[in-house]
Amino acid sequence: MQKSLKPILTSGLFILLTFFSGNFSQARDIEILTQELEKTFNTTNKLDLFNLFSEEIARDLGQKYDAFLKDFPNATWKIKFLKELPDERQLIEITVKGSKKRNGQNYNLISKQKLAISINNGKVIKKETFSDYSILKSGNKMLNVTVQIPDSVLTGTIYDIDIILEEPLEDSIIAGGLIAINNRELKSNNSNKNIELMPLGSGGIFKTARAPLNPGEQRWAALIAHPQGLVSITKKIKVVSSSNDFRP
Repeated sequence: MQKSLKPILTSGLFILLTFFSGNFSQARDIEILTQELEKTFNTTNKLDLFNLFSEEIARDLGQKYDAFLKDFPNATWKIKFLKELPDERQLIEITVKGSKKRNGQNYNLISKQKLAISINNGKVIKKETFSDYSILKSGNKMLNVTVQIPDSVLTGTIYDIDIILEEPLEDSIIAGGLIAINNRELKSNNSNKNIELMPLGSGGIFKTARAPLNPGEQRWAALIAHPQGLVSITKKIKVVSSSNDFRP
C-alpha cells in the first residue's frame, strides 16, 4: 500500500521560510517585535512583510504565504524570542497551527521551528534552521503520537528514530512507513513521493539510522494509517562534525 506525502511536504515549504527581523539589543525590544510579526502573519497583511524583510525575501515569502493560506486559511502563528546566541544572532521559536475540512475529512497541522536570525540595517540577511518538525493529522479521531527524533547528531553516528502511538487502537490494523527525503524533493512543486506502508505491531515506528559522514542535514518523513485517518510527520536533523555545534 502506498500513500502520498505531498500534502505534508507542501505545507512544510512555507513554514521553513518563516523568520523575522529587527534592529535591537534588548530582549524587551525583541519581544515587542515578535508581537508585531505575529500580528502581521495572523492578519495576513503581506505589505508589512516588506518592512520586516529584504525585498527579495519578502517577495518570495509572500508567494509561499499565499499558497500556504490556500491550504490552511485559518492558520495561526505564535513567535517567541528564546535568547541571543554568542555570535549575536537571535534565536526564536515559531509555532504554526491550522485546520481545515475537505471532502468530509478533518485535517489538523502543527509545525514548530527554532531559527537563528542574522540582521543588517534592520532586515534579515541570513537565517539558519536549528530544528523543525511538522505533523499533519486527518480524520475525525486524532491519533496521538510522540516523536522522539534528535534535533542534532554527530557525523557518522548511529541514532534512533521512534514514533510512538500513545493510545494504540486495540485490535485495529495500523500501518506505517518511514523514508528519508532530500531538499530537492522537499522543494519541488511536482514532488509526489510515495511511502510503503507496513503493518505496525509494536506500538509505533522504530528505526535505527546512521548520520552522513559529512556535516549537513537529514530529513525524515513518516506516515501512519489507522482506521480513522492518517498521520504525516516530517522532521529535520542537523548533522554536525563537533559537539560544539549542537547549540542551542
